[in-house]
Amino acid sequence: MRVLHLADTHLGYSAYRKATEEGINQREIDVYDAFTQCIDYAVKTKPDLVLHAGDLFDSVRPTNRAITVAIQQILRLSKENIPFIVVSGNHETPKLRETGNIFTIFEHLDHVYPIHDNRYETVSLQTNNETVMIHAIPQCQNPKEFDVNFKKIALDKKIDYNLLVAHGAVAGIKEFKMNEFNELFIPLKNIQQDYDYIALGHYHMYTKLQENAFYSGSTERLSFSEAGNQKGCLEIDLGQKLKHRFIPVNIRSMVDVPPLDCLTLSAEQIVRKTKEAILSIEPKDKIIRIRLENIPAHVQRGIDFHQLRTLSKTAVHFEIKSSSLKADETALSEGYKMASLADEFEKFLNTQPFSEKEMLLKLGLYYIHKSEEQDDSA
Repeated sequence: MRVLHLADTHLGYSAYRKATEEGINQREIDVYDAFTQCIDYAVKTKPDLVLHAGDLFDSVRPTNRAITVAIQQILRLSKENIPFIVVSGNHETPKLRETGNIFTIFEHLDHVYPIHDNRYETVSLQTNNETVMIHAIPQCQNPKEFDVNFKKIALDKKIDYNLLVAHGAVAGIKEFKMNEFNELFIPLKNIQQDYDYIALGHYHMYTKLQENAFYSGSTERLSFSEAGNQKGCLEIDLGQKLKHRFIPVNIRSMVDVPPLDCLTLSAEQIVRKTKEAILSIEPKDKIIRIRLENIPAHVQRGIDFHQLRTLSKTAVHFEIKSSSLKADETALSEGYKMASLADEFEKFLNTQPFSEKEMLLKLGLYYIHKSEEQDDSA
């Protein structure tokens, strides 16, 4: 049995100012194209089923264009009789139950199984004389509901394959946190049962957790923290021994140039080194970030930033992030490593006598994440 696993397609996402000739945000189109490539592969290779592990859409109320793209592509699978099972993720799940979930629009489509409504559901399918049961857990309103849903799972040993599809960060592994206000955590014990395959979404990097458990990662790069990471979907062969193959998609290049320490450099040297970096990248149609650190204040005033931006005018997006030092400030030593703002905030809260730390932490992480998103999209 062959399964195609994808996640975090974030249809409707947009960023930066670049627009197409039709006036549509270029990054929005890029995201649609990445999703379409995954569906192209499915239609061409005809897997027995396709699993989408959440965040099909980027928001609770996607635009008409995002909805149209989703329906058009999912219908391609439906017409090929390829089952498509999709769980709602934290981005498209409303915080209030009465809001209603966008996934209801898929309920009338043949061979499409949208799982939302905050509850564990199973989908049983027969294919090639084999039976597969998909245990699906969508985003829930709170961690307690999420945990209760996992406890409801009962594997059927009589059938050929038991698969799990869920959206969340594996608990206890710091790297999988996305620092989002409503993200949910999956205890390790919940993915250590005898599933034949576990398809996870939420973490944007393609990652093997164990022999039968993977994050497929997002299908496009949505922040500079993902620069350099390959994107795509996973092809899983559930034979006597599980085999997996990463299927890359062809997406726009994103380059995050290593930071340049400018503490001992003159304005002319900084400009020269930055120009060299830009020219070596060949910026046309790329997304680029250059970071200039520890610039003495009197030196920063002499840097011709306009000249540097002009060199990169063919890029889809180009940004220079510069940090200056005032006369009475000292640069951090080379061995000192600052934790992320989210981690520093969590450490700070742990030292305080607040009675509602969990609520404050969630709110703080939510606003930190929103601020970082705005920085990346600027």
